Amino acid sequence: MRVYAYAVLLGLAGLALGLWTTQAALTGTLPISVDRFGPWRTPARAGAADADPYARARVERSGEIALGLGEGLRLAAQVDSDGRALDARCLYRVGPHAPPARYWTLSVEDDAGFPLENVAGRYVLRSGEILRAPDGGFWISLSARAQPGNWLPLAGQGTFVLALRLYDPALTGLNAGADAAGAPRIERGRCA
Repeated sequence: MRVYAYAVLLGLAGLALGLWTTQAALTGTLPISVDRFGPWRTPARAGAADADPYARARVERSGEIALGLGEGLRLAAQVDSDGRALDARCLYRVGPHAPPARYWTLSVEDDAGFPLENVAGRYVLRSGEILRAPDGGFWISLSARAQPGNWLPLAGQGTFVLALRLYDPALTGLNAGADAAGAPRIERGRCA
């Protein structure tokens, strides 16, 4: 009887561990099939025909249609460049450059990928509408209060996700133009 109980206990522990690792792999908690570029993450080869099962499952689970590698890439950040969770009560600066792409957008989303509601009704900034320095660099401010220059409003008090979508990126290897040096920094300022 003791051996039977031990076998059942091991089976339940194995089942629990298997379910947890599957959930963690599908949410991106485990670094399985996830490319990282500073604070930014993207499912590895999500839009490729030979994408691995975890990348495909994450894309299907999100409901988003993955673009082909030459068409576009979505980078998401839940932490700043120092590894702290993004908090809607804080001021952030994103910049000074983005990976090479014909066009890109930066949006603020909730954990499910939906735009965060805000008083200004502004949900995205596009590469063609931002103010730039003479050298082509830029800084985008994110905060609940209006900021001068490039500003994307935040609302609420919880965490949020930044989504950087690159359209028609320069192709360099498997990462479609994104690397740690080319990814924008996310700098945290004061918090309310």
